[in-house]
Amino acid sequence: MAISALTLAACAMDADEDAESRFAPVAAGQAIKLDRKHVAIPGSAYRMAYRSTNAQDRTRLVAVSAEVMIPQGTPPAGGWPVLAWAHGTSGIGLTCAPSVMGIGGPQARFYGAWLRRGYAVVATDYPGLGEPGAPLYLDSRSEAMAVLDSVRAARRRFSALSGHVVLMGHDQGAQAVLAAASLAGSYAPSLQIKGAIALGAPYFDGDSGHILTHAHGPHRFAPGVVYGLLLGASLGAADPSFDPSTAFKPKALPYYRKASRLCRSEFFGAVEHAGLTPDTTFQPDAENALAPALQWARYPSLRLAPPVMLGIATGDTQVPPTQQEKLKQALCSAGTRVSVHRYRVEHSPLLNAAASEAASFADRSLKGESISSDCP
Repeated sequence: MAISALTLAACAMDADEDAESRFAPVAAGQAIKLDRKHVAIPGSAYRMAYRSTNAQDRTRLVAVSAEVMIPQGTPPAGGWPVLAWAHGTSGIGLTCAPSVMGIGGPQARFYGAWLRRGYAVVATDYPGLGEPGAPLYLDSRSEAMAVLDSVRAARRRFSALSGHVVLMGHDQGAQAVLAAASLAGSYAPSLQIKGAIALGAPYFDGDSGHILTHAHGPHRFAPGVVYGLLLGASLGAADPSFDPSTAFKPKALPYYRKASRLCRSEFFGAVEHAGLTPDTTFQPDAENALAPALQWARYPSLRLAPPVMLGIATGDTQVPPTQQEKLKQALCSAGTRVSVHRYRVEHSPLLNAAASEAASFADRSLKGESISSDCP
């Protein structure tokens, strides 16, 4: 979305927004609209639209949506600390945004636990989900700026929010928070990132394309098929010159087109039901065809200032544990303090399995306590 379009969107701001905000120069990290939600959580919930930077063209802005949740009661001195939550893969369609799908029972329990601990929660949807725009699936910079700008925008609308932030994400969101931690010092210096919790984090390096195209063997269904189609559909949205037939075989092309419409569970089911495997999905030169998306999936930097909790599910069939272990090694080699926790679970149950350690890590990071590192 161009800046001019966002300027028009600014006219839809809530009437109670103060004049200073209303006439401030258009910039990333500003709220566009705020709507109250009625949700069964121990606090107040809002859906917020805000501005963030377009990762493909830094001179332009995009509209992004997020959920903002504020604990009940009186904030502590300095304001409520913020948990910036980044969700896992939900799809790349406009209605696949968590803020559109709503806060159901599992989400309410997750958010409620953090609200009761005294954290405000700010949860971005990522660009292209919830607000019109091109979805850039696994674009680490796009995700990172959306996470950071969601917190900046929320703090401008809610004076009770502190600048002390703990980042937390699962799956795609784990990538987002690690990237946000790497960019925060230069992109959002007003925020004090105290720690980053990354659960089931993907890791792409120069050798990682084969994870999508050959995981679990070429003749069996593998999650990499779904993720490859999502990456391809995102690349097609970002670059109209992209020819999907260079990456995907004829049997897979209908699902390349469906990738932009179906949300995660429905799309996963459709792809698996169709019998798509790496062999029937990807062209021999798929890695080269998808190279721009594989490149944007790489982290801006792995030398992070805040400490990192890395949660690894040893039975993960979505994000190979070998790649997560490679990520741990790369973070350590870059000089990041990494606390590693391994759980004997699959990918999705990891979020619940790591809940206790994540809460302890967040609390200790906020207090500035020393976090032990598992790096050599």
